[in-house]
Amino acid sequence: RLRRRHVITMPDTQPLAAARAKKFVVDNFLVLGFCLALTIGLSAPAAGTTIAGWSSGGWSIVQTIAVIIIFIISGATLKTEEIAQALQSGRGALAYGLVSILGVTPLLGFIHINIPYTPVQFRYGLALFCAVPTTLTSGVTLVRNAKGNVALALMLTVSTNLLGVFTVPFYFNAIARSGSSTLGTSASGRDMGSQAVDLLVKLLCTILVPICAGKIAREMIPVIAERAAKHKQELTLTNNSCLIIVVWMSISKSAKQLLSTDAGSIFLVIFAGIATHVVFLAINYGATGALGISGPERVASVMMSSQKTLPVAMTVISYLDEDVFGTSGLIAIPCIICHLTQLFMDAPLATRLAKRFDAAAAAAAAKLTEHP
Repeated sequence: RLRRRHVITMPDTQPLAAARAKKFVVDNFLVLGFCLALTIGLSAPAAGTTIAGWSSGGWSIVQTIAVIIIFIISGATLKTEEIAQALQSGRGALAYGLVSILGVTPLLGFIHINIPYTPVQFRYGLALFCAVPTTLTSGVTLVRNAKGNVALALMLTVSTNLLGVFTVPFYFNAIARSGSSTLGTSASGRDMGSQAVDLLVKLLCTILVPICAGKIAREMIPVIAERAAKHKQELTLTNNSCLIIVVWMSISKSAKQLLSTDAGSIFLVIFAGIATHVVFLAINYGATGALGISGPERVASVMMSSQKTLPVAMTVISYLDEDVFGTSGLIAIPCIICHLTQLFMDAPLATRLAKRFDAAAAAAAAKLTEHP
């Protein structure tokens, strides 16, 4: 008799490992990209410096194209129905968020500009990060994960980034002038107000116009809305890639100065980024409680009002006069650190808030079951 042989087959783990690796890269694309930009920018800065030097009429060609792509995609993925929903509910939370993001949190920049960080460009980076609007995408995602009011978060993103085009140049100008002793020697003969106007014009061209163009295209051409929904992940990765390119060029231009910066200064900036975000959270949590804002609206208001956008900060940095403010890469480092800090701090916070929301919902459901 022939005995049947039982062949034991081992499961193929390669596809599973590849899927996990892909998910890890996609989930951490921006962080990995920043690490790569930092590594290449510092070890081989020539390419980034050369590409950043391609300019026409005072506009850095590659940098401008990358920024425009970021905000065209942002406009093309913007859903009108979610904005209308936000206007119908949580108007008090929306008003508070606007005031906090554009008026209250930037005040911390006046403190940073007068703290003796070295090099002095770290002061500008921290001050600028306080002055810019809320995040473009990560904040809304975190609010969704925390079971907050997503429509309100989206409305705060759109409104503050559009209004921020007009407020950031003049707010940052006022902050920089308050620390005028830190400005370059050429600043004494320059009109800082005219520089703010020039910055406003560039932000209008590279942020406001592209966002409006992307939004109009979405509304006028239905296929764009369909493709934006279908390829959301690809568009997000494209956005992040453009931001990584801008960061890479800035770091490459400032590689020499960055390499000469001592580790103690970097750790001080990391501590400042953590402290800044804690202060933002504390202010917004206390103020929303005092104003009677609660529930999902409070979650959205606190989280969105405590975060700041890196793309707008990098756009502003790319147009600052280096004769006055110094090299852009040094100014960019605090902004990148603060951006990563707020992401790492708010991700577990969102998870905790979601668990609290689920527990409260379960308790309410149980109470209804007991007392129908």
